[in-house]
Formats: sequence, structure tokens, C-alpha cells
Amino acid sequence: MRVPFALAGLLLAAPAAAATRTSTSTPYPGVVHEEWSEGTIPALIHVVRVDLTSAEITVRATREDDRGRTVSAFAAGVGAQIAINGDLFAPAGYVPDGLAMGDSAPWSSTTDDGTSALFRFGKVANRTDGLIIVPESVVALGDLPSFVTGVIGGRPMLVRAGQAVTSFDCADSGAIACLRAPRTAIGLSDDNRRLWLVVVDGWQAGSTGMTAAELAGFLRDRGVRDAIALDGGGASAMVIANQGGLVSSPSDGVQRPVANHLGIVFGAQPPGTLLGKVRDSSLTGPDIAGVRVTLDDGSVITTDTVGTGYSFAVSPRYACVTAEKIGFNTVTQCKQVDPGILNYNSIVMFPVGTGPDAGPPDAAVDGGGALTDAGDGGGGTGDGGFVCCE
Repeated sequence: MRVPFALAGLLLAAPAAAATRTSTSTPYPGVVHEEWSEGTIPALIHVVRVDLTSAEITVRATREDDRGRTVSAFAAGVGAQIAINGDLFAPAGYVPDGLAMGDSAPWSSTTDDGTSALFRFGKVANRTDGLIIVPESVVALGDLPSFVTGVIGGRPMLVRAGQAVTSFDCADSGAIACLRAPRTAIGLSDDNRRLWLVVVDGWQAGSTGMTAAELAGFLRDRGVRDAIALDGGGASAMVIANQGGLVSSPSDGVQRPVANHLGIVFGAQPPGTLLGKVRDSSLTGPDIAGVRVTLDDGSVITTDTVGTGYSFAVSPRYACVTAEKIGFNTVTQCKQVDPGILNYNSIVMFPVGTGPDAGPPDAAVDGGGALTDAGDGGGGTGDGGFVCCE
């Protein structure tokens, strides 16, 4: 991040007011794009929230031989529908400050030296496993799990374990954490199932930018557990292909070539079927009719008198259903839905005043096999559990 001389003394004068969401859209399944305004600064914030459990989502980072491109050029080159700029870097040779890897190929000239935090990611089965690693946990390439295909670094940490960071190194001329500036950041939810990509416009009319502390507070308030800053200043840019390409407003007036990037590739897959029966007190108990079963997207099915259960066509992702009926304890149960197949997720409900305090036993989460009057077959895979996604 290079600071314009005229802005070098622009320090935080007062705490930021609460942000206001000004628009929301869903450019691709599993992706939400929001714009927020901090009117008293002022600052315009572009937020993309990505469902990492979606089988249709692939996260990409830059290969070394693709360095030095604008965000738009990177996105076009790898077929990414969404992209942001990456790590701080040395302009000579476009060398990122932190460890970098793209398409499973580590960059030859980068290492993790304990200054940068890292975001590492890769596909595990049909979902993306992403993790933010704190700066003090120095990572060697051999430490990374074999499924990791991309690594991108950044500094400073903005949110740690759900707490906004409030103390920053104001002398770091790269991060310029204590000045209001254009900023780029990434964050993860507490279950690592949601990834945030964030760009703050700055150094222009209508959007001054944010300090690192202001952006940290904003991210914490959105439910981010861990977040790191990427390069900012004139490097900050966000591209969403089907919303006109460049959606942010770079401070230079044009996009700047940067060392590396982070991209989201969407590839449609056939929906899976999430289905199951709803039974009284055990999987071998009687079917319960008249149960309202609600999918997490708002779709509703009510089980009928012959106990045929429920069935939803679901984009391949981690999905949750909630079963409700007067006289029974409400149950929420989740499952990783794989594309193009039947994904069994039968539910056990207990009459009010009965059953274990924490909900149905683990046996209520079936893995697969045919549904029969005697219960669901086993042998499949999947999450189960009773904690629903937002």
C-alpha cells in the first residue's frame, strides 16, 4: 500500500458510527453481495459472503507465472466470477510479503516468516476447507495438509477468535493500519463454512476509507471469527462478473497490477435430494404426520397422514431442515448434500417433556441407504448434527 502524500496525516478522529446495509444481491448460488455505508466517515464497503460448503464453489489463488495482473485480468484468466487483490508485495518482481501458493504450486520466492497471517484452502470431497492461520504460527510448506491448493498471506490480523483487534503497529508503512485508507480483507465464520471478501473504497469523494480498527469492528459485527487484511490503497479492487465486472472504485481511478489475487469460481452442478422420514422417539418408531419441515432457504413441506416424510431438491451444500409440530420438541438437523444423489436425513422427534435434554440421540442422524418402514439404512457419509446454519 503506497500512501498519497496529501493523505499522509489523515488519522482517525472519532469512532465510526454503525454501518448501514444499502443493497443485497445473490449474483451466484451460494454467494451474497452486499454494500454497506459508514456515513459519518464516510466509507463505502463491498462485502461478498461465500458458502464454502457448496460443491459449486471453488476458491482459486494466483500461480507465480500469473503474477502482476489486475484483478479483472486474473479473474478472466482463471475463469473466476469473483475476485479481489491479494497480499502486500514488493513492486520489483511482484513478490508477495507472505507465503503464496496457487493451483497447488508454491511460489518459489515466498516464505512465512511470522509477520503475515495466512489463509490456506483446498477441496475436501465436495466442500472447501479453509483456515486462517495466525502470524505467530509459522508455516512451512510441509506443514500444509495435502489437499491444500492455495495460500495467500496478509497483515495485520483484524479479528481473532471473534474479538476485533484494537492495537496496531502504526509505523508499518505497508499496512498503514492507523490511517483511513482503501482496504481489502478476508474473514471466516466460526464454523469455517462462510468466507467473507471485503473491499473498502477510499481516498476519494464519498468514501475516505477506514482504519484497520474500524474495519475490524465492522467484520466482527458481521459475525466474522477470524480476519486478515490484504493489500490496500490503490491495490484494493473487487470484481463480480455478472454485476458489470469492477464493483469497487479503486483510488487510482483504474485497477493496479498486483502480485497475487483470490478468486471464486462458480460451476453449476445438479441438485441433490435431501429427504427423510419424521418418526416418534426413534428411527424405528411410528411416522409422524402433520409435521412442518422447513428447509433453510424457506421452503416448507408438511408430512402427510401416511408418513411419506419430506423431500427437497437442494443445491449441493451443507443444508439444514427444521421439524415442528405442536406437542413435540422442535428439531433442527443438518446434512452435507452431495450433487445428483439421494441424501438421507431422517428426523426423530420427541413429545414435549420426553427425550434427552440435548435433543435426539446421534442415532437419529442417518447416513444413507433406502428408506423403509423399519427405518433408514446406514453406511453413508455426511455431517448430521443439530446445529443449524444461518
